[in-house]
Amino acid sequence: MRLGNAMNMTIEEVKQWFISSFKHVRSTPQRFFSQSLGLQAKLALAIALFPIIISAVWYAQYLSSEQQKMHQSYVINHNLIIEFSSIKESISALEKAQQNNTLLDSPALQNSINKKWKATRKRITLLKNRLMENVLVAQWQQVLTLLPTYDAHLVNYSALSHQLQATEKLFHHALATRLDGQRASFADKNYGLLGLLLALVTLFIVFSLMLIHRVTRQLYTLEQTIFQLGNGKHVRHIELKGSNELEKLGQRLNWLNEALQSSHAQKDSFLRHVTHELKTPLASLSEGNSLLKDLSIGQLTAQQNRIVEIMSGSVQRLDTLIDDLLSYSAASHPLNTQKRKSLAAIATDLQKHFSEHTLGINKKLIWHISKNTAYMPYLPCKIILIQLINNALQYAAHRIRIDIDSNDHVATFAIYDDGMGIDANELSNITQPFFRGQHSHSHRGSGLGLSIVAESVKQLHGNIEFKPLSPGTQVCVVMPIRGKQ
Repeated sequence: MRLGNAMNMTIEEVKQWFISSFKHVRSTPQRFFSQSLGLQAKLALAIALFPIIISAVWYAQYLSSEQQKMHQSYVINHNLIIEFSSIKESISALEKAQQNNTLLDSPALQNSINKKWKATRKRITLLKNRLMENVLVAQWQQVLTLLPTYDAHLVNYSALSHQLQATEKLFHHALATRLDGQRASFADKNYGLLGLLLALVTLFIVFSLMLIHRVTRQLYTLEQTIFQLGNGKHVRHIELKGSNELEKLGQRLNWLNEALQSSHAQKDSFLRHVTHELKTPLASLSEGNSLLKDLSIGQLTAQQNRIVEIMSGSVQRLDTLIDDLLSYSAASHPLNTQKRKSLAAIATDLQKHFSEHTLGINKKLIWHISKNTAYMPYLPCKIILIQLINNALQYAAHRIRIDIDSNDHVATFAIYDDGMGIDANELSNITQPFFRGQHSHSHRGSGLGLSIVAESVKQLHGNIEFKPLSPGTQVCVVMPIRGKQ
């Protein structure tokens, strides 16, 4: 019973250990990428380079060891060759000594020859044991059959010398073969180790690319978030996951997002309040001025009529300025908060608008509208065209031409007039708020019209170009088409 309980507890502990280990391993990448970018780079470099450095050091040691072995092999082969030559010389010397002793018949000399023979026979046996290659087995057996154990006078020196001579060629061949085998083995191991180093370097490159991809993906997320903020799109909560710096940057962007939203709200509230406060007394002034013109309080003198005309002009200019300020504010609104219409529908609205507001003006509007279904933000496009056409109406002599065109990628507005044109020196400042050129002082206006156009074009990610003509001016606006409805 106790044994069963102990086993159950052990199994449960092992299970818990595996679960905790799995969770730890699973959370390791997340914990790694939550570090700072500098620490990530250092850790990645250490993780990737450590096996490469270890392998390189081990390979250098292995290369040194193999070179020592090759050197030893050369030395051993050289010693074996010298030993083989020395044995041949010893046998030749023994043969001569035995021939001399045959004539002298000296027991002492024979005893010395026998001792030298025993030493030579032992050297041959040791040499055979040091080089037991397959090609030499048969040759060594034949040599051993010619080696009596003790008596040197029983040796057939001529046959032994002949057999050693026949063995010598195979002996050198066996040494060369063994050396070539060692070289080939070293080369194979060398290629294998180089392949391992190449694999580690490849792994290092792959790991680096993965880290770079992870960082660039984080930067892309940051870019998208900043792009949304730049377009005025309200982001409820910005949460950038990844490195420590990126998370802190997300917190700063949250603060910036809230500050921008608060600033936009305050600006809109201020404009609404100011507009309401200005429009009410302005309407009263306009109504009172109209009563004076209608002679409701009696006949006016010439001086009084002059004052009434000045008041009417001032009231109209103030009303235009307020409307332009509202248009300027509307032009800076985020595109995502504005509805979209086809260019054909926008052009139809504008034709209706100017047909009502240009009655009694001896200037002709010529419309060239292509048949297209491109959809654009309604309010910015309407503001651009109204401001440009109003501006052209002030300066044109007889006619204004309006071209509205588009293709699959861009929409184009082109306004031509036959007026006095624009001084080339004024082109760089013409879109600045409240800037008035040398020809504009005789015309009424707030000085905000082209600034409103430039702001609206900027919101649409387009560009505007002014070209002086002879006579007149061409204004061309090109904007990318994004989305259909």
